[in-house]
Amino acid sequence: MRDATLMLSEAARDTLAWLEGEWQHAYSRGGKGKGWRSFTLIQMLQQKNICETELHAWQVLEELGRAEFIALPTGVLLSPRAKLPVKIELAAARREALMSVSPALDPRLALEPRQHSAWRRAQEGPLGSWSTEDQLALAEGLRRLANDLPGAYQLSPYVASARYLLGSSKLLEALPTELVRAFGIELDRFQAAETWLLASVPEQPKGLLLIENAQSFSQACRVGCGERLALICTFGYGLSLANALESGDRVRLVGQGTAGVTLADLLRLPSPTYWGDLDPEGLRIYQKLRRSLPELALSALFGPMLAALETGTCHPLDALTGKAGQRVAGDWQRGLDQEWLEDMQVQELAGSALPPCVQNELMERISQ
Repeated sequence: MRDATLMLSEAARDTLAWLEGEWQHAYSRGGKGKGWRSFTLIQMLQQKNICETELHAWQVLEELGRAEFIALPTGVLLSPRAKLPVKIELAAARREALMSVSPALDPRLALEPRQHSAWRRAQEGPLGSWSTEDQLALAEGLRRLANDLPGAYQLSPYVASARYLLGSSKLLEALPTELVRAFGIELDRFQAAETWLLASVPEQPKGLLLIENAQSFSQACRVGCGERLALICTFGYGLSLANALESGDRVRLVGQGTAGVTLADLLRLPSPTYWGDLDPEGLRIYQKLRRSLPELALSALFGPMLAALETGTCHPLDALTGKAGQRVAGDWQRGLDQEWLEDMQVQELAGSALPPCVQNELMERISQ
């Protein structure tokens, strides 16, 4: 049921979520669900700010009808020029799916109709393993955050999340956007957090090396790589270069030789390379970085790591190795962390790139 909605426009998804929420709300009170008259529904979609104009609302309903998410009387066409109201209902398949799961929501969540549908979909996904107590706390936190808007938009999303949502700084951005918006919260209105990148910059750098983990950044500095290369630690997804580039003037560099140097200065250096863990997520980090820095290549430091991986020096990608939850990439089930490399290898290979054919082979493996 959820995958089919991905083909809809954003307004159509929001409209469907609201319709299903209204239907579920009526059904949970012992009714047979709910239907709507087209003229009234068009006005409501505008009042809820789901659709911008009357014409837009008609177009969204037409889109839902074509996709068979709503049912219309046989032979009836939706049109802003219609003289008689049309009865609109959710399609039978949608109603049956909603009936099969409707009893599961706890009434203490005190959700509004639009929130009801979005919450149920979140229960089928990321909230599926959450206890009732945690879900109640989350719902209350989202309501408190919504009530404190627009003032709370002066916070970064991380600070807002930690203060309102169970003390977790990452939860607000990890929740489904549909669920957050159902509470009237717009993520893009929060203040962008100031971004700090750890760097080591010599007086005349001959290149740029991006390093995923702090331990390997320290190793590269210790063996002298920072005397000829500019080094930046990207801290994996938590503080990625791609996110830093989106932060504009909020990016700050901290470390040796960074006084008076900007991120933009370093990104203009020749032959930029990336070094991280040799596993699907490590390469996906590189893939994301390359969208902002197309010249970026995989470091030659991956060479001995790849040879070791292929001869059996590797670990399973599971919770004990800190790799639980990695997305599957074909039959790639094992990895090797960048800290495995010895000092001499780092000293010799930093600043060079893997042969293009090897880079292409690795990227093909994560696309499977």
